[in-house]
Amino acid sequence: MGLREMYAALGRAVQGAPRVEVEGGRLVIERHRGVRAYSQTCIRVDCPDGEVCIEGEGLTLEALSRAEVAVRGQVQQVRLEHRR
Repeated sequence: MGLREMYAALGRAVQGAPRVEVEGGRLVIERHRGVRAYSQTCIRVDCPDGEVCIEGEGLTLEALSRAEVAVRGQVQQVRLEHRR
């Protein structure tokens, strides 16, 4: 497999994966399917491959659109739970 084919395969593999960006007390998730659960200590975001689980304190939804979910607060843990 050449370099071009490897990049194409990598692009297909991450195409449906969520993109998570953390900066300071703000976290943004792109490529989501909506919020499944919400509290000040846990926010669960549905994504094509599973759920992104954000745990922390004082969590709030700063923005919610088709393009992204933005969360503010003291984020302590972020994990991706894959679908089976």
